[in-house]
Amino acid sequence: MLTDVHTGARNSAGQPLYASFPYDQGIKSTSSAGWAAWKFANATGLGRDPGATAFIFTSPPLANTSTFVGLPYALNFSVDTDAPKIFATSGLYTESAMSFMSPPDPTNLSTLRDRGAKIIVYHGTADPIFSFNDTVSWYKGVAAANSGSDVEYFARLYAVPGMAHCSGGPAADRFDLIDPLVDWVEKGSAPMAVAAAARGAGTSSITALVNTEVPATWSAGRTRPLCPYPTVARYNGSGDVENAANFTCKP
Repeated sequence: MLTDVHTGARNSAGQPLYASFPYDQGIKSTSSAGWAAWKFANATGLGRDPGATAFIFTSPPLANTSTFVGLPYALNFSVDTDAPKIFATSGLYTESAMSFMSPPDPTNLSTLRDRGAKIIVYHGTADPIFSFNDTVSWYKGVAAANSGSDVEYFARLYAVPGMAHCSGGPAADRFDLIDPLVDWVEKGSAPMAVAAAARGAGTSSITALVNTEVPATWSAGRTRPLCPYPTVARYNGSGDVENAANFTCKP
């Protein structure tokens, strides 16, 4: 089952319908409840993903509401006949759900580039919904659309190891990318390593701000550098492994 999950959805002809998912350390932790919930609960549960797929993202939407919620719909979903409906148009629905959700040419950032704007994208590598591999493919596509030249002067991608969807997971998921973006635009200071911290027990008096998925074996306030793709944080070989200062962004 895990092989199928990480390979990504394919039709009966073996054609990929979506990107593969990385096997990130974040998903194997017993504390990663969020990953399992999105993959195995929300994807089959009442009123979440099955209902959205059938009623919002299918053209035309299914009319019988008793048939598109929960496990029966998920188990009977056909990648050959149902998945194409996400890209289809029909009658009143002159725009498919997929074309509505995505720009017509997502790798073409020439307008942004040519006016001197900057963009920073971050993505948790254990995101169970949107694959980090898909974002990497997009970023490489931006490079290709930029005549294959370096895109880091206007666009940077930061991976957040272990982080699930938007936050959480066994990860250092507290970080600020707004100030680096402002400094890049207003001062010409391109961002490099960005400090990130874990939100373990004791790091906040507000319960909602504590990440309960931080492993007990970590320092609650573990820090790590987030690195611009394709570099990754590598331990320097000495010093406290809980401190970002002892790591360097390297290929």
